[in-house]
Amino acid sequence: MLNITFLSPEFFKMSFEWTCVGLFLICLLHSFKTYGKERTIREFSAGFILSAGCETLGVLSGAYVYPGFSIYLYQIPLVNPLSWVALVYLVMHISNTLIPAKRSSNSLWLFLLLAILDSSMALAVDLMMDPLATVYNWWIWVDPSEASVVNGTVDAYNFTNLTHLETPVNWLKDFYSSHFSVVRYPTHLFGIPLINFISWFVFVLVFSFQFRLIENTPKLIGYKKTLWLLILVLVEIPLLGILLITPNI
Repeated sequence: MLNITFLSPEFFKMSFEWTCVGLFLICLLHSFKTYGKERTIREFSAGFILSAGCETLGVLSGAYVYPGFSIYLYQIPLVNPLSWVALVYLVMHISNTLIPAKRSSNSLWLFLLLAILDSSMALAVDLMMDPLATVYNWWIWVDPSEASVVNGTVDAYNFTNLTHLETPVNWLKDFYSSHFSVVRYPTHLFGIPLINFISWFVFVLVFSFQFRLIENTPKLIGYKKTLWLLILVLVEIPLLGILLITPNI
């Protein structure tokens, strides 16, 4: 049993988790009311699968770990894909409000413009959130045994739930062991590997563009939209996951 006191590191971490869960539920209800059940299920399930799949690949490769959370989906905190879906939904809804896209005037360039706007807003939020998560060791990019972060060291872990501190033994970790043996993502921004911010931008850009394209393709009706979106997401998980893990920049 965790000994959680008000304003303790554990309290902040648990507050973050449940606040993100609450945000996800609010976005889910808003989407049901605004866009309907079918589109909501399609958008939220596809976003959840893409985020959870790529995050899991990142952990299994040994690129980073997420220790000390309350609820896990295999090797990643459940709050990760939930918060990603909520954030992407919010930025896409804001973009739809700023630049209404009528079916009659839709074009690939318009979808690309909206996707760039979406990914830029999501990246701005990530630039604020991730440094905080790194400072509090909610998310660790280095091997815990190395305990080094840019120009300093990782302080003693400020939580008592010492779960998921190590990458589980698996073939992906073995494959990347030599890749991460010398220098692990040397280029940093705010103490965080630059590749993280590149990945955020790319993931949101790709998902936003393909979702808007599928939703506004007249020939795709009902289950066909869901089928195509899920197929694309399942193909993208290994492609985007591996491509954005591998560059040691």
